[in-house]
Amino acid sequence: MPVKPRPQAGPARPHPSETSETPETSVTSVTPETPYSPDSPDSPDSPDTPDTPGTPPMLAPPAGPSVDDWNLLRSFIAVYEAGTLTEAARRLGSTQPNLGRHIRTLEAQFGEALFVRRPGQLKPTERAHGLHAALLPMKAAVQEAGRLFAEAGAQVAGTVRLAVSEVYATHVVAHLAAQWLAEQPGLEIELSVSNRAENLLRRDADIAVRFFRPEQDDVIAVHVGNTELGLFVHESFIERHGEPTSYTLPEHAFVAGFDRETAPLAPMMKGPPPPQPVRFRLRTDAVLARQAAVETGLGVGVYLVDVAAERPGLRRILADRFGQPQEVWLCAHAELRRSASMRFVWDRLEQALRARLQSRTTSPAPARQGQP
Repeated sequence: MPVKPRPQAGPARPHPSETSETPETSVTSVTPETPYSPDSPDSPDSPDTPDTPGTPPMLAPPAGPSVDDWNLLRSFIAVYEAGTLTEAARRLGSTQPNLGRHIRTLEAQFGEALFVRRPGQLKPTERAHGLHAALLPMKAAVQEAGRLFAEAGAQVAGTVRLAVSEVYATHVVAHLAAQWLAEQPGLEIELSVSNRAENLLRRDADIAVRFFRPEQDDVIAVHVGNTELGLFVHESFIERHGEPTSYTLPEHAFVAGFDRETAPLAPMMKGPPPPQPVRFRLRTDAVLARQAAVETGLGVGVYLVDVAAERPGLRRILADRFGQPQEVWLCAHAELRRSASMRFVWDRLEQALRARLQSRTTSPAPARQGQP
């Protein structure tokens, strides 16, 4: 008998997961694409059928807020670290309204505010502090991925963050960095200027110049030379008062020293201490400000001898009574072994520091810790 032709299947209808009506909280498994048929057990019009053996069960959405959009988290980190939407937008190359929407979306997902709005400032809440701490490893991973992309083919490209003291950043490293940037157009340098030691393992900086031997085992460290702290005056001070032969200074002269940040003076004394406690008539924790005051010729202050040698008119005084040797160390995160831009900056900086300090090295350099 003749066979009755089967009706042709109509055009494939989109799976419910591909339509805009699908609730955002639904979880849809991904299966190979097959033509749609009303008789198919996967059809939304078909009656319920038991699970096929071997088919993974549908998973319920996780409880609580779920954040899987890196753009939201990236915007949060920028706002947290910048303190304002305007500055965060500038750093990201975005817009203030866009970042504002991202923060509101995150706050809606958490069900609470992440920042307290104040005039000219966004103050993080306790929840924001906790979220930022949790995101720091992710930020480092993204930066590392960006570094790897930028340095494909061992090109010197990307950002290297240098941690340097206030004095060395101004008088030494800034001049060197300008030369490196001219030599390598794809390179960017960030100078973290502080008189406190940055944590290299936490990636607060990639490379650091320190005046003490590092104690962290996983840090690459090389001793590049020695310098010394000493007392200095401007030559106009000597013309006015004569060269000091003791710690007793003329009545109108001043000693420039620290304010809130303190350092012991006893290790700097080579002989008996002064009969009276040292009185800092000019107190500030800004080293460059202290030195600027000394260079007026009206006071006395402490300098690194290699820096003072480059400052016009400075003369060292009481060298037999006051001074403290300083080891200079170049330190880096272990990523130095894989980063072309970090190796470039390290090599140039090590070479420059060794040449600078060579004439002042009085003892053999200690062995290297790690190998770059």
